[in-house]
Amino acid sequence: MDTLGALTLFTKVVETGSFSEAGRQSGLAPSSVSRRIVELEGWVGAALFYRTTRKLNLTEVGQSFYERTRSILLDLEEAKVMAAQLEDHPSGLIRLTIPASMERHMTSAISDFQARWPGVRFALTFTDRVVDLVGEGFDLAVRMGRLEDSTLRARKIGEARRFLCASPRYLGRAGTPGRPEDLASHSCLIFRTHPGYNVWRFKAGDRTVDVRASGSFSANSGTALINAARDGMGLVLVPEWLVGPSLVNGELVEVMPNHPSVPERTPLYAVHPYQSFVPPKVKTFVEFLAKRYGKDYDWTNFESI
Repeated sequence: MDTLGALTLFTKVVETGSFSEAGRQSGLAPSSVSRRIVELEGWVGAALFYRTTRKLNLTEVGQSFYERTRSILLDLEEAKVMAAQLEDHPSGLIRLTIPASMERHMTSAISDFQARWPGVRFALTFTDRVVDLVGEGFDLAVRMGRLEDSTLRARKIGEARRFLCASPRYLGRAGTPGRPEDLASHSCLIFRTHPGYNVWRFKAGDRTVDVRASGSFSANSGTALINAARDGMGLVLVPEWLVGPSLVNGELVEVMPNHPSVPERTPLYAVHPYQSFVPPKVKTFVEFLAKRYGKDYDWTNFESI
């Protein structure tokens, strides 16, 4: 039985005093109305109406049930109106975790978002580790690269090209690699979060070449790797949101541009734990990020950190 539908129909019968009129307003035949009221009475476990050929009267149980039902339906209607208002005017606190390397881009995005939706507040955690959103009480995470299988919901909000690069000082000292195989004799700066992340892949014509990158420096922070590359410690393979400003100002230069990395671009995702209902504050912010970080976004529009 559609309980909410039955309760709504019951109140219409009471307020119109007629199965026929309640059916007309609901698009149902009187016989269908009568059958559904009988089903409702079976669910309640008591008669709700005294039925005569001329008139319907509520029983004592029916009167009490109607008063509570009407109150419940009014509360539901109010809740519906409030939900619609929240959709139009999202508010509340978003607990958000973001890769440390995206700090400048994301704080600027949040500033622009709050200028439009001042009722939304943010509590940010910057970390490159994969946070347990449910266990640690987060509403949303921004994650890059391949996502692990999970029950979380994800939406792609952008992507950026990956660059192999180094400082002019390093290349002047160690030479410039011209093909993937040359990297074996170079110092590679390695991002470490999971085993196997030191395998770099590049296109070489119609082939994919795997390179076992090795070096004396590794970190679980993209920002640390960029700083090390600027200091001339080696080659780094990172997305444009990390390296873009350094390429523009000449602190780093692209290496092997004719051998793009595989994959050539790193995707960016907004991930949250909500399933059937996404709070308006989260839904609106994810939509905002997807629009902001679309294909035309310039990842070089910030000075180096």
